[in-house]
Amino acid sequence: MVFLCILSLILLLFFFSDRGADSEKSPNVPDLYSYSELLQKDLESTLSSVYGVGKCSVMITFSDGGETVYACDENSSVADGKTAADRKYVLISSRSQGLVLKVCSPSVLGVAVICEGGDSTRIKNDVTEILSRTLGISADRIAVKKMNS
Repeated sequence: MVFLCILSLILLLFFFSDRGADSEKSPNVPDLYSYSELLQKDLESTLSSVYGVGKCSVMITFSDGGETVYACDENSSVADGKTAADRKYVLISSRSQGLVLKVCSPSVLGVAVICEGGDSTRIKNDVTEILSRTLGISADRIAVKKMNS
């Protein structure tokens, strides 16, 4: 089960790295809203397949919007005892966009899960363990509650 969650997260990252060039933003920069929605739906699907969880709703908050690292050429020179640095970003000539070295996904601040089995201590522990391991956050950043009937 945990393997499926990790595999799903990896697929999400590949989805964002393969966006088309027609996008207004850099093709490798994920839209935070789209990333959040896909991650929430994927987690809802995964968690609801755990025995006893039942239907569930997931909400994720992020502490930042992620980070994109662009390639750049840096030259430094020393003249008259002063150091001068010249930094130029590497551009992709066909699109006049920066060359992306890596895209860091947004950092998860917290997760709330509302599920049918949320009144069971065992279910709370199972859900917390899955989310903690797949998202890389501590258990105190995860809340699991029972869904209204």
